[in-house]
Amino acid sequence: MKLIFKALLLSVFVFGCNSSEPGPGSSFQIYLDFWNTTGRNPEIRFDEIKTSKEIKIDFSQTFEGQTEGNVLTKVVIDNFKIVDNQNNNYNIEEIKAYEFRNNNWKEDVEFTMDFTPSQEVGVMVLVLDRSESLGTDFSKIKEYAMNFVDQTFTTHPEVKIGIVDFSTEVSTFPISNNREAIKNYISNLTSDRFTALYEAMDQGVEMLLKYPAQSRVLVTFTDGTDNMSDQNYYNMDNILNKIKNDKNSNKIRGFFIGLEGKGGLDASIPPKLISSGWIVSIPSSAAQVKEIFEKYGKLISNVYHLTYIRNQQVIPRNSPVKLRFDIKTVR
Repeated sequence: MKLIFKALLLSVFVFGCNSSEPGPGSSFQIYLDFWNTTGRNPEIRFDEIKTSKEIKIDFSQTFEGQTEGNVLTKVVIDNFKIVDNQNNNYNIEEIKAYEFRNNNWKEDVEFTMDFTPSQEVGVMVLVLDRSESLGTDFSKIKEYAMNFVDQTFTTHPEVKIGIVDFSTEVSTFPISNNREAIKNYISNLTSDRFTALYEAMDQGVEMLLKYPAQSRVLVTFTDGTDNMSDQNYYNMDNILNKIKNDKNSNKIRGFFIGLEGKGGLDASIPPKLISSGWIVSIPSSAAQVKEIFEKYGKLISNVYHLTYIRNQQVIPRNSPVKLRFDIKTVR
């Protein structure tokens, strides 16, 4: 018997007490309570107060205690990553498990800990602004987007990518695994006057919804405020509701780059996206967009599956075992 603990919504938890910015070689902690009232019904509870704020757990995926055979139980965290407030993504080198006993944290040498990459990118749609407010920066944005496509194919050779580009009108390049055709399409984009941002993002979501069994990612770049979409049909609330109401458990993951350029970025967008679990970056120059695309390439890749195995000892719910997972990382 198992009890699955899942949040109702896709969430990114950003809690904790760390005040300094972590750097290369940093350590992070996940804190849990664990109990097992019959030996066959392990349960876990996430301690968001003590857990490092950089730990991002997708609670729409597996987060639970499970039994294994007649002797073992395990804790499974199926989808987590480590991201600091500069959107730096960390690679895991090592995880050690500790249990709080006799007023001290003791390393669990008799129990096992394992972690593996948990998720490949199956399908990605890149939504690109080509409004004339980008001016001479537009050629740079196209170059950065093509580099991002290369980076994604290098780390995920089986990925399929589609393009939605927008200005006065919205155009699309169908989801494909043809790297060169995708890059050529981006290279040949031309700018136009207005900004149909919401219609373009909606098109991107619709493209991804046709691939329900895949890991799906939507990456959006813009420098402006929507001034072209019919907002009776296309608006940010409707876009987020489409993603939220998708019946597939593999929810679309969202990434957003909002350049503070001549277009005047809509200030209402970032808070809505962040509250829905998106990763959001607001660069002040086109040069910074290059770095953000590179970071997003790593963010998309470094998602982990964690398994901690212990025995079927009976542990009362009112006196749970305190667990701490120490994660050693590099950036």
